Amino acid sequence: MQTPQPTHRLKVIALAISIALTILAALTIHPSIAFAGTYTVHTCETPAGTFTGNSGWTSAASLSVQGQEPGTATSCDEEGQSLRLQFGTGQSPVSPMRSVSWRFDAPFATHISSVSLHRTLLVGWPVVASRYGRPYVYDVWHDGDVADNQLEFELPPYNGDTAGVEFEPSLELERVHWDSLSVRLSCWAVVGSLDCGPFPAQVTISRASIGLTDTEAPAGMETGGALAGTDPVRGVASMSVHASDDGGGVYRVALIVDGDEVTRHVVADPDRSCADVEPANSDPYEFGTSQPCPLAANGSVQLDTATLRDGQHTVHVTVEDAAGNQAVVFDGIVQTHNAPVNAGAPTLTGQASVGAQLNAGHGQWDGAPSGFDHRWLRCEADGTDCTAVAGATGTAYTLTAADAYHRMATDVTAENGSGASTARSAPSAIVADAAGRTTPPPSQGAPGTGGSDAGDGTTPPAPGGIQGIVNPLGQLPGHVANGDNATAHARVEVAFQRADGSTAKRMRAGHGRRMTIIGRLTDASGTGIGGARLGAAWRIAGRGWVARPGVRTGADGRFVYVLPAGPSRDVRFTYFAYSDSHAVELSNVVHTDVFAPLTIRADRRRVSGTRAVRLSGHVGGGSIPRAGLLVTLEGYQRGWGWRTFRTVRTDRKGNWSTQYRFRLSEGRFGFRALVPHQGRFPFATSRSSGVFVVVS
Repeated sequence: MQTPQPTHRLKVIALAISIALTILAALTIHPSIAFAGTYTVHTCETPAGTFTGNSGWTSAASLSVQGQEPGTATSCDEEGQSLRLQFGTGQSPVSPMRSVSWRFDAPFATHISSVSLHRTLLVGWPVVASRYGRPYVYDVWHDGDVADNQLEFELPPYNGDTAGVEFEPSLELERVHWDSLSVRLSCWAVVGSLDCGPFPAQVTISRASIGLTDTEAPAGMETGGALAGTDPVRGVASMSVHASDDGGGVYRVALIVDGDEVTRHVVADPDRSCADVEPANSDPYEFGTSQPCPLAANGSVQLDTATLRDGQHTVHVTVEDAAGNQAVVFDGIVQTHNAPVNAGAPTLTGQASVGAQLNAGHGQWDGAPSGFDHRWLRCEADGTDCTAVAGATGTAYTLTAADAYHRMATDVTAENGSGASTARSAPSAIVADAAGRTTPPPSQGAPGTGGSDAGDGTTPPAPGGIQGIVNPLGQLPGHVANGDNATAHARVEVAFQRADGSTAKRMRAGHGRRMTIIGRLTDASGTGIGGARLGAAWRIAGRGWVARPGVRTGADGRFVYVLPAGPSRDVRFTYFAYSDSHAVELSNVVHTDVFAPLTIRADRRRVSGTRAVRLSGHVGGGSIPRAGLLVTLEGYQRGWGWRTFRTVRTDRKGNWSTQYRFRLSEGRFGFRALVPHQGRFPFATSRSSGVFVVVS
């Protein structure tokens, strides 16, 4: 490269200082913003040679003067033509200050954050008729003020050389904050008395890569589909979404199930510009246009629920803009059920008498069952409190003496690759004994009373399907009434009592909190039954009813029961009218949703340097599934609110840990954990308190 004149050297030094101060000011005034992403716009071609065009660039020229050459600005094309600025194609002179230029403008809500500009120059300062004429000048600047924002300036040596000047092959800049970038070829107006030319001058941009930072996340919402509903889903289910963005546009939609990404695809691409132009590398945010994707788009995701186990699953749907900023449009629980569905109850045929045979039909099923299992049940004479008969599992069952005076039923379980479902037949007629009687003779007494067993060594069925239930007066001989005005047609109504005195059938509570249940036992006319003993029963999600110690009613039939602290539960109460009663009256069911004890902590409250923090926490309450629990992590930044950024899984003890690296160089950020209700974990969806970290 030829040595510039002293004045030119001073200009170069001043230009370098100006560039440094400009970049420093940009970094000071415009710090990185959390949730901000960057995408790359390739001009003419990608580094791998894929043609992209020059979308985002606009050309301009100074006003035309008659008799003077106007200059040309040529676009790049697939035939190998580059982005070009040129004078000297004709024989006309070029007047002072005459210029042609290309300008790249960042779309709304974005800014230029990096530049890679590959260009070659042909500029000179010729001697015309023994006099120095005017030289052509190449310069590059950002934004509007050329003097203050100049990045490159090339003035050829003042020695008559017209062969051009050697130059660095590319302009590489990072960590900038600009709205536009301009490239110009002009006829210098400072010295000399002649026009430029006629002789050629040319600036050729063979390739450019412009990094655009988008500081705004897209906005979106789910607009329908089975995945967004409350009913269980089966087969292929979908969700529709609508999203909008002010920067590079709406790019992709993603579906995450139980913490694993199922699909991520382009939302819409009507102009075929919203697509990664370098799919072979690991960066999906490279495009051929400055605003590659639509500012508003509709899309959808699909999930083949048959690939999942039946039950509850956490589902997250996010939309993503061209810079990688994401917004959560759906965060919830989806219940899948691909096991067979009963469309017609199993049937029983045959004579209901001891020694005869009953036959069971499968019933009708949807979901293509691959097999069936049968189980025979012995029920009370009224068709309730059915209990399995030991060893009776075929499609046919021969009635025994133990079945006399009962009704029979069958459970049919249909299964396929996704799971199994069970349906029960209607009860049979009452089974007649060998003498044809459907009620026991007086000398025999009621079946299952007086210490007798069921006749075949099996335990009599538990009333109400409640494990461990007993008649509180069952040890008293005779026919003793359970309370004043005892009746077999009693009613028990219960509800939770709130702190303000109101009542509810469903309540939420923090872990470790006791709750008060109030109720009343009445006869059919509404008169209270005082002095009666009631039993309690609890049912935890996924388990059966279990009897618990109960309470005694007051004189008006009212009672108060304090529910001990524990997990989410269904609660009901039981009443046996007499000491020899086997049928039980059941209250309505009340339900409490209990929040799991959930913690989150950071290994440091202030970070710098690597700007990384380790987050960890614990889910308590016991009953952690073998595979652990899914924990959703949310981050908070002022102006953005809480946003989901990661899903992790606990170990069997409820512990979890993950590392987070900040993208912002300074600020105060919050984190919290959320455990959705899932599987057999008997707690409602729970959130931890927040923990805050300062980045400096």
